[in-house]
Amino acid sequence: MSTIDLTEVATIWFADAVPVRMLWQRERWRVTDRPTEPEGLYWGTHAPDFAAWRFQATNEAGVSRVFDVVRRHGGPFWSVTHIYD
Repeated sequence: MSTIDLTEVATIWFADAVPVRMLWQRERWRVTDRPTEPEGLYWGTHAPDFAAWRFQATNEAGVSRVFDVVRRHGGPFWSVTHIYD
């Protein structure tokens, strides 16, 4: 499994307060596992006013990846920070 460090904007839709869909790099992704809040992923270096999620998502071509996304609380944008192939 490889890790790619990125900081790219994504649009995320939620249901029952968890991610269910994402638009990233002009592609639609459907969350295909149970999203988690990655413990310790960012809290050592970022203030606790950040929200973070880790989830597997699958695009329309059937490609699945695991994404880490982060957003500053109150901010309008989510950033894709890591992708695990």
